[in-house]
Amino acid sequence: MNSAMRCLAAGLACVLLAACGGRSTVVLVPDPDGHVGSAEVSTAGGKQVLAKSGDMTKVAGGDAPPSAVSTAGADYLARTFGEALAIEPPPPEKFTLYFETGTTTLTAESARAVAAIVAASHKRRAIGIAVSGHTDTAGSIALNERLARERAEFVRQLLVGQGAEFRRMAVSSHGKGNPAVPTADGVAEPRNRRVEVILH
Repeated sequence: MNSAMRCLAAGLACVLLAACGGRSTVVLVPDPDGHVGSAEVSTAGGKQVLAKSGDMTKVAGGDAPPSAVSTAGADYLARTFGEALAIEPPPPEKFTLYFETGTTTLTAESARAVAAIVAASHKRRAIGIAVSGHTDTAGSIALNERLARERAEFVRQLLVGQGAEFRRMAVSSHGKGNPAVPTADGVAEPRNRRVEVILH
């Protein structure tokens, strides 16, 4: 039996898929954050909607309708998908560091968090680290683009200085164009003055 885990686009649903002898089984499962979306399984013969964690349907072929929705128990999931689930990589870890207004100076709390990010990268043996700089909406687009990049580069240097691997890092700048808290232009919102670090 061939087993796999797939997350559908836009975070709508996580489903487990198994195929054997031309038959497919689809099971709806929570995403890593515990959210349960929904999934529609369609063939030329009909469709079924999976809406609750554990909802399951089986498909015998492209012309046959999906079976009535049933519930997949923990034993079934372990027996059918245990091998695939065992090798599924952990979800990315996200950290947010905040800055004093108009500067590359971390707030005191964020400065203390840098060591924890480095420790987490070693613990999970991160294969990639994304560092993205952001600003609030005070000031010009050009100024904020530069400041966001300087913040991201500053954090990169801190992480490298404490032992994170430089070759695994990608640095980007979003300026004021991607706020965590949407505001009108010209608003000095502290939660937008940030660098996000994502460990993969």
